[in-house]
Amino acid sequence: MLSQRMKSLRSKKKLTQSELAKILGVARTTYAMYEQGQREPDYETLQKIADYFEVTVDYLLGREEKKTPSWSDEDEFDKWVNDPEVYKFYKEFNDSPEERRQALLAVWEILKKQK
Repeated sequence: MLSQRMKSLRSKKKLTQSELAKILGVARTTYAMYEQGQREPDYETLQKIADYFEVTVDYLLGREEKKTPSWSDEDEFDKWVNDPEVYKFYKEFNDSPEERRQALLAVWEILKKQK
């Protein structure tokens, strides 16, 4: 799924593998292996790909069909974004070392699956 979506997104932008590899900071051969399904990008590269194409990592991994997150109730989104506790968590998360952020994301994924 990942390899197919990467190839499709790249093609839609009319980029060569070499051009995208340069943007992502990987060798062309490495990128080619991603599209062939012979190798998987590390977390940081996966994030770069998602950010570049403005899609979610879940979309790239085939876990969802929507390319971008959507909010059905705009007012609810505004409340959530402006919540001081959410901001405090966001600030603490961003100020944490990378290893701690990865651990928190792993816990988040486990909690989402239990839902």
